[in-house]
Amino acid sequence: MSSGEEIQRHLVVFDCNVYLDAARIIGEPFTWSDFDAAAARLARIAIPHPEDGAQDSLRALAACTSGRFAGDEALEVWTSSHIDIIVRGKASQPVTPDPRTGYHGMGWSAEDAQKLVDELIYGLVEKSGGGSAGDLFPDGNPPLDHEDGMVFGVCRQLAAEDPLARVYCVTRDRGFLEAYTSGGLSRHSYVLPPAKFIALTRAARMRHSASRMSRQRN
Repeated sequence: MSSGEEIQRHLVVFDCNVYLDAARIIGEPFTWSDFDAAAARLARIAIPHPEDGAQDSLRALAACTSGRFAGDEALEVWTSSHIDIIVRGKASQPVTPDPRTGYHGMGWSAEDAQKLVDELIYGLVEKSGGGSAGDLFPDGNPPLDHEDGMVFGVCRQLAAEDPLARVYCVTRDRGFLEAYTSGGLSRHSYVLPPAKFIALTRAARMRHSASRMSRQRN
């Protein structure tokens, strides 16, 4: 890429369930050494993971640690106040289901739940050169529920701020994915599951590597 060409930005917003998948795999408390070890163990396993889709969540997060999509193209992780609050809340919520809602959390201590946000989410933000969109309004609500709409609202804001960027929303929420594929959501961003996001980044990196080797031979 010549100095006169504009470098493409790729911005990714991970749904809360992706972070929580990784947290369940790593266990309490979260550490980057455990994360890196888990990612290394998964490196040679097929995509999508043949047994546990949560493993693809961890691999999707790991794909962003370099801060590069392919070559000089940036790959930035973005979050929001809402995502931080939900991840922290679900991590610290008791394992025993709430009798009123049936929802349950991971049972982590308040301190370790906050560390999960500080270390995993903002660690990725820092490693990738991303940021936090702060407090925003939901988008696509309905058909999305409020929580998913808040996540998609981050994507809308990022796409509006930089129309040349490509924005991805990575989620394992089936309803979220179906709402997008059925045409029920705005196309300001791509909504895709972790396995497809990993395949996308790997394919782009392979193409870049092949192109570079071809130029070197010539």
